[in-house]
Amino acid sequence: MQTVERSSRTERRSAAADVSVALAVGLVATLAKRHLDFHLGIPGHAGVGWIAVLVFGRLINGRPGMATLAGLSMGLWGIPVGLGHSIAYNSLLYGMAGGLLDSGALLRLPLRRAWGAALAGLAVHLAKYGFIFANAALSGFLKRVEVFGFFRALANHLVFGALGGLLGWAAWRFGWKLPPSRLRNVRS
Repeated sequence: MQTVERSSRTERRSAAADVSVALAVGLVATLAKRHLDFHLGIPGHAGVGWIAVLVFGRLINGRPGMATLAGLSMGLWGIPVGLGHSIAYNSLLYGMAGGLLDSGALLRLPLRRAWGAALAGLAVHLAKYGFIFANAALSGFLKRVEVFGFFRALANHLVFGALGGLLGWAAWRFGWKLPPSRLRNVRS
């Protein structure tokens, strides 16, 4: 039932409009990542904002592949916004996160329910943590990290990922919803 509802909703908008929405979601997620990092010294806290935006974007833009496009665009937006890292690194990292939201496993989660959005946010942030951990292991940096710090950072990423998913769901559920008629070409 959810698939039929989603496909009828996305058919009302053109593909160009959905791509535009995905790119805008990517920009807002990039801005959230850059400006909601308060340098608290708590690993994973900045994930709440960008994960919330990606989950919200997935809820308002159900066309397949749009969360992936939003994540990939974060790599491009990251340069002018000032995320640091290269375009390739950011595109791979956040494209993987968006791709996970578009994957078959997470498409089965009911994002329209708080617990489904929380699990999606948790999975996305866990995958992002795994990407960073693998990058650190390959670069040799990991040898200087304590095991306790690793598990504490992992727990933080799980909590902040779930909070990001819940925040994205709450923004969709209680906040502004993007009506399809706003994205159609208006003919005068």
